[in-house]
Amino acid sequence: MTYCSTTELVALSGSTLDATTILTPIIEAADREIDAYLSPQNLSGAASGACKQASLKLSMAGLLERGLHTGDYQATSGDFTSSVDVVRAIKANREAAYVLLDQYIKANKSESIHVRRVDGI
Repeated sequence: MTYCSTTELVALSGSTLDATTILTPIIEAADREIDAYLSPQNLSGAASGACKQASLKLSMAGLLERGLHTGDYQATSGDFTSSVDVVRAIKANREAAYVLLDQYIKANKSESIHVRRVDGI
């Protein structure tokens, strides 16, 4: 299940990268990360609300990371400075995604109450 679409990612990022060969795998990687995060809580995600937005945030981070790997973006180092601190932008997107996922977990995790029946009292 994908939580967000390539159309949404393009709209938010302005990316002109190929939807099939680049954007879809980035979204799928983000969604696998979400599923892995939710799994220990015995939860699965939903294609709306917090999971959708977390997927978009993680996908945006994935696009930026791809740009670092391909040389489209450079991290700030030494004498070089960029108008966009890509590393900080990646971190901010990832942090925002996990805040959303934590809210999703809190809203969807049922509290278990253990009741022990004692006969004869």
